[in-house]
Amino acid sequence: MKKNKSPRLILKKLILVGREKNYIVPFNLGLNIIYGDSDTGKSSILNIIDYLLGASEVYLYDEIEVHGKYGLLELELNGDIYTIKRDIFNPRSHIEVYHSSIEQMEGVFPKEYSSSFAKEGPAGFFSDFMLEALNISLVKLKQAPSKADSKMSSLSFRDILKFCFLDQDDVGNKDILDQKNPVVFVKNKETFKFLHNLLDSQITELQEDIAEKTRIKNGIIQQFTIISSFLREAQLETTESLEGKSQKLSEELKAIDTEIFQLTHSMKSNSDHDNELREIIVTKQSHLDNLTLNKMYKETQLDQNLRLKRDYQQDIDKLLASVEVIKKLPNHEGHYVNCPVCDNELNASKFNELFSQYDSSSIELEIKSLKNRFKEVSLLIERDRESILGIIEEITSLSAEIIRAKDMLDLKTREFVSPFMSQRDLLNTRRGELNEENKRIDYLLKLRNQLNELTKRTDVLTEQISQLNSRMITLVEGAPSVDGVLGSIADWLNEFLTFIPIRNPYGIKISDKTFLPVVRDRDYSKLTSGGLRTLVSIGYLFSLLRNSLNTDTNYPSLVMIDTVGKYIGKTKAKYLENTNQSDDKLEGINDPKKYKNIYSYLSLLSDELVENYDFQVIVVDNDLPESMESQLDKYIVKKFSADEREGFEIGFINNASPRV
Repeated sequence: MKKNKSPRLILKKLILVGREKNYIVPFNLGLNIIYGDSDTGKSSILNIIDYLLGASEVYLYDEIEVHGKYGLLELELNGDIYTIKRDIFNPRSHIEVYHSSIEQMEGVFPKEYSSSFAKEGPAGFFSDFMLEALNISLVKLKQAPSKADSKMSSLSFRDILKFCFLDQDDVGNKDILDQKNPVVFVKNKETFKFLHNLLDSQITELQEDIAEKTRIKNGIIQQFTIISSFLREAQLETTESLEGKSQKLSEELKAIDTEIFQLTHSMKSNSDHDNELREIIVTKQSHLDNLTLNKMYKETQLDQNLRLKRDYQQDIDKLLASVEVIKKLPNHEGHYVNCPVCDNELNASKFNELFSQYDSSSIELEIKSLKNRFKEVSLLIERDRESILGIIEEITSLSAEIIRAKDMLDLKTREFVSPFMSQRDLLNTRRGELNEENKRIDYLLKLRNQLNELTKRTDVLTEQISQLNSRMITLVEGAPSVDGVLGSIADWLNEFLTFIPIRNPYGIKISDKTFLPVVRDRDYSKLTSGGLRTLVSIGYLFSLLRNSLNTDTNYPSLVMIDTVGKYIGKTKAKYLENTNQSDDKLEGINDPKKYKNIYSYLSLLSDELVENYDFQVIVVDNDLPESMESQLDKYIVKKFSADEREGFEIGFINNASPRV
């Protein structure tokens, strides 16, 4: 039996359901490490978890946009298993909650909650569900605590989660918990007081919460009585009877599937003697296809040769006409004519000097050459015609053979296969009937499970009321003092910072004004070294977790941090302006021992406490300290590499195309 005195929130499994496959991240009690190269989806894992826990939006990089569909988060809330389902592309859609593991989701009806307080969902608000499941009272906090007539605002689960999750921007940020936003920061301080039972109104709130839970419990008992009475009158079978029927249906379906398989195998065996006939048909059909292609090729050749033959004939005719013209031209030698203009006598032989004279012998040689080509083409045409006729004759004969073979195969198929087909059709019909009956039984089981859910809900409320009564007795007899709570948290913080160690670890406490760390008597926001702030902010969350394990608080047992190594070693350029690098150097932030000691502290914390307490620390980082990978291997749940490396995935979306 674990000794937790505060609410238990344990993540079991994250699944991003994708278009081609699912992307799964399992989690364990104690320390969980996710590390790897930049831009491989490490931070997206925590962002999706945060989104499934009610964040208003989620950052989706390209690979998730392309491959993702929706997210599933299986988690344990005070010992009860739930699965949260949410559309990653539509933040305004309702969040579905199944009171089951991911594997058993299909057996229960989900409840749909609104993701924000803008509009209530069918089952209410998701934040209220989370608080109720963790047995955290639904309270209102003063917007101006110093004013008696201050307006009140509802505490949300998201307000609490701020003290459990540091994203990349929050780690080492001097304005942690929205110090620059007075309205939000005031609520954060009131939330801190609520987490540690320091609110003046906490006893009253507990009394109201106990009364409300008692009223809800009585209402559920009444609802259970009415529904169970109706189901009895409707003669709805018991869960055991329905499960028995479902089992029988599954067995009968399995038997039918086996029979169909055997029948299909028999059909194949009985048709083996037809395989030779099928092979003949396939072979002849392939030959027929080749003949058809060859015929088309020959026809194309024939057409080209016919055109060429016509061209040769036209050229021969033109050249023969030229020869005739040459022969009929007059001989101008010794012939005289009078000029039509000046009437002078001209010698016609002069024309031969001005105009070329052609000899018909060269043209006749060309005609002879063309006639030879004409004959060659004519022979080719005749050969093509004969070849085409031969192919057509072969096609006709082959087509007839194929038709006869197919007729024989059809006859054998009707004789041997038809009885099998009829029998298989009957089995498939029965199979469909059984599937429909199975769906009906599954629906009735869901109804029965819904009734059982009322019983479980009553038991949970009874346990919660008992815990609240115990908590109220503790508060009435001796409410924790502010100094006592802050001193306890400061002690844990001092232990962490001394273990690292930081330079000059003195003046370490928690401010009673901001409820944030103080180091060397300087408020957290006044620390100029980003590396020191990183160590202090991480230590702060660990201290809140450590304090909650054996103290009655409202702090869930979960811490998530991204990225542990910020300002310690590698620092992105966009964060450099938020640190004094000279002070970082003075603090010795780049000393690899400090980075190593963070992981040493985490592993020791996990090994020491996980046997007695249910808690989780999930950290994301770009790499691990040198020489510690084997030591930390048992805590690693995912490791990514941009390049292919043995034992590493290429990214959270591990089937995406590589980035160019």
